[in-house]
Amino acid sequence: MNTNLPKLIVVEGVDSVGKTTLARRLEAELGYSYLYTPQVPLNTIREMVEEMGDINTRFFYYLSAVVAVQPQLKEMIASGKRVVVDRYIYSTIAMHSVLGASVKTVSMRDLPILWPDAGFLLTTEASVRAERMRARAKQPTHDKKIERFVKEAEDAIEIYRSFSELVPVDTTFLNIDGVFHEVKRLLRRQLC
Repeated sequence: MNTNLPKLIVVEGVDSVGKTTLARRLEAELGYSYLYTPQVPLNTIREMVEEMGDINTRFFYYLSAVVAVQPQLKEMIASGKRVVVDRYIYSTIAMHSVLGASVKTVSMRDLPILWPDAGFLLTTEASVRAERMRARAKQPTHDKKIERFVKEAEDAIEIYRSFSELVPVDTTFLNIDGVFHEVKRLLRRQLC
């Protein structure tokens, strides 16, 4: 296990590009601790927030979830753990921008959060995403609104791409082994 690996990695992108699969693989093979938002106790009200149907309430809920996980994240890193986060601040901003939330009221770079040492933006062609979504047995309701519309998902991808710190990885023609090896290659290159 390489001790020079980044302490904090984020994996970003729209649904069905392989984020969770990659994050779990980084956990299993490189010793990262897996983390997602929202964590307890905020995850207990997630369904209620979604049912409210107000995009700004939803945005500030997910933004609060990113801020609320900071003590846990800082403790994990201080204890020597390396952490991979499955969707972080970039997803909150990109997805909610497309959905019409008032994201410009928040200065993202001024938020009291840890910034990743490495970030990856997983992408895939829309037709491949659609096929992967059909293959899933069940879609969580919190992702259905944006995933229903190809144009909105493509718009979100363009917002993700505006975050220069996220390294794009196209998963269209890669299986999980290919994605994992590409990310490992990019991490090695970053360490040089």
